[in-house]
Order: sequence, then C-alpha cells, then structure tokens
Amino acid sequence: MKFIQTGTFRENYLEENTTIKIIEQIDSMMLNKLDYLIGFLKNEKPEVVTNYVKNLIKKYQGLAIEDFWGNSSSEIKKVYSKFNNLKQYPDLQKTSLNYLIHLFQLKDAKAWETTEKEISRKALIQAWIFPSYYSLQTLSETIDRKEAVKFFKRYITNFYIEHPPPRRDKFVDLEKRFADRTTGDTTSSEWVIVHTMLEEGKYAFKNKNCPTLVDAMKELPDVELKYLVSCYGDYAKFRAFTNDSIILTMEHTIMEGYPYCSRVMHDTRVDYNLRHPPTEFWDNLEPGKEEEAKKYYKK
Repeated sequence: MKFIQTGTFRENYLEENTTIKIIEQIDSMMLNKLDYLIGFLKNEKPEVVTNYVKNLIKKYQGLAIEDFWGNSSSEIKKVYSKFNNLKQYPDLQKTSLNYLIHLFQLKDAKAWETTEKEISRKALIQAWIFPSYYSLQTLSETIDRKEAVKFFKRYITNFYIEHPPPRRDKFVDLEKRFADRTTGDTTSSEWVIVHTMLEEGKYAFKNKNCPTLVDAMKELPDVELKYLVSCYGDYAKFRAFTNDSIILTMEHTIMEGYPYCSRVMHDTRVDYNLRHPPTEFWDNLEPGKEEEAKKYYKK
C-alpha cells in the first residue's frame, strides 16, 4: 500500500476568471435538472407539482428582482423551448432565467448571446449549484422535509443514470486509473488528493480540499441541503461517468464539516465487499504514514 499526493493548494482560486460560452452552459447548469425535477415530481408526486412550482417562482422572484426575460431575444427563449416540462410554466421559465443572469452578474439578457464571456470561477460555480440548492429548499418547504430529502436522493440518482456523459471515462481497471492519476503532471490541479490502492479492485482517495463548492456555498445556511446538492449525486455520477461495475462509497465530506472527503471506488467485477475504511485509516492517509494507516484497514 503506497500513498501518493497530487495537486497544489491555490489561494484565491475562486476569484480567478474563466472564459465560457454562456449560452451553451444554460441547460447543463440549471434547466436540464430543473426540467427533469418537474417531470420526476409529476410522475411520483403529481399532487404537489402546482404548489411546488408556485413556491419556486416566488423563491426566484425573491432572489432576483430584475426582469431580464422581457428584454431577452428569441434565441434565448428558443433554448427553453426544448424543455417539455418547463414549457408548461412560463412564469417559471422567466424567473429561472432572471435568477441565472443575476448569478452570472450580467447586466442584461443579451449578454447570453456573446460568443464568450469572462466571469469569475465563483460566479460560474454558484450559477451551477445555487439553483439546485433552492430547488431542494423549496421542495422541503412544500412537503415534509424528510420526505423531500428521500425524494431528492431518488431524483438526483435517476437524473445521472438517465443523463450519462456523451463520452464515458472508461478504463480497464482501477489499477490503471490509480496509475493515470498519480503519474505525469501531478501538481497543476487545484484539487489536493492523496491516492492509494487498498487492494485489487479498490482505489481509495482522500480530498484534502474542496477548492470549488465549499467556499462558493459559504453564504448558504443549510449544511444538509448543501451536501445533498453538491455531494450526494456523486454516488450515481461516478458509476455513470465510468462504467457499471464501479460503485463509490463515501463517508466524510468537507461540505459536512469534516477535514477531508473520503472515497473508495470499488470494482464489483473483482469484489463486492463495499466496506469503507474507518476514520482512523483516513486520518493517517498521508504520504509516509502507510504503516500506521495499515493498522486500521481490514479486508
């Protein structure tokens, strides 16, 4: 068992600017998930859809008071036209766009049409994750909170299963994945991660930082909801983005207040034992502490 650390801590990462084609980001950030959520509600809880949509419109109106939709072009509205569930709620279309433009800190809706736009990484991340947070918060205010949490877990799992990436990150085995992640350029990433192969078919890695979501979501108060919208989907996402044989286990996250995120990718073609190592193992998952960590790992 060998521990290898990759990545470099970067101060002010969120304040750095990045250039994106905003109009291409609309559906991937918010609208596809929102459209799927409305459809999922219709199938599983049709009796709450009307109240939920009404409450979500009110939520977005409180978050972004400017009306950008009225000044937006037909090209923008055309983007919305492909979402069959959202099309049925024009006021939700309008308020969701207003909120996105507010998050992107754009001056007007026509800014969507520019070929490229330079924005801060923080604004980009917030435009991606804040709508999901408020969608879940609104659901928890519309129905019983425990029921809302259970529903969200089913929804986000099904979303990633039904929306795999066009090009899955396939690999032969986890040993190859470990080798790819720990050789070559191991310093340029802003994600600081300690990697190890626990045994054949079990690749463990500890995120020592979360340079994107944790700081970008500081202003949001509800830790459980933040964890659900930013981390819980990883269970299905890791499988959808790799292959059907991979199952992720995860017990600690920085979002929940732990000093690290602990994760293991299990290749069920090798072994279906999904036991996650104890906290003491993860505390000692540092280069040079292999022998100490081994004391706490049981096959």
